Amino acid sequence: AVVSTQSTGERIARVFHQYSCQDTLPASQYKLAALTVSGHKPTKAMVERLYRDITGHMDLETFTKIQMEQAKLRSNTETLKQVFSAFDRSSNGFISKKDFMRAVQEVMPNYCGGEMLFDKADWDADGRISWRDFIGLMGGSS
Repeated sequence: AVVSTQSTGERIARVFHQYSCQDTLPASQYKLAALTVSGHKPTKAMVERLYRDITGHMDLETFTKIQMEQAKLRSNTETLKQVFSAFDRSSNGFISKKDFMRAVQEVMPNYCGGEMLFDKADWDADGRISWRDFIGLMGGSS
């Protein structure tokens, strides 16, 4: 494996300058730049929302801030996916009430609100927690 000595900020700046024109990144180039930095292609709606408030062009500082925030969100999502997978003992994409209660007991042995927490997370009341339910419980969005 090759170890990169380039910091994240330096890599973001290099990509910004690769796709920018006169120190601004036009919306037409944002998708390519974001994809190059993160490996994730933003949606058209996301790009439009970002550019709505910045009059059509983005500077390096704004691009860096957005890419750093997106990286943090992806990292948090990956961590939550690992936790969800650990709770989903049958690996079927859902956490059963039994598995949830077992996990709560292991993590917080003196906590007595596990059933209430499960019911809160099980938004559609189908007796199991889906990924979407889990994200809602954790205060995020999927």
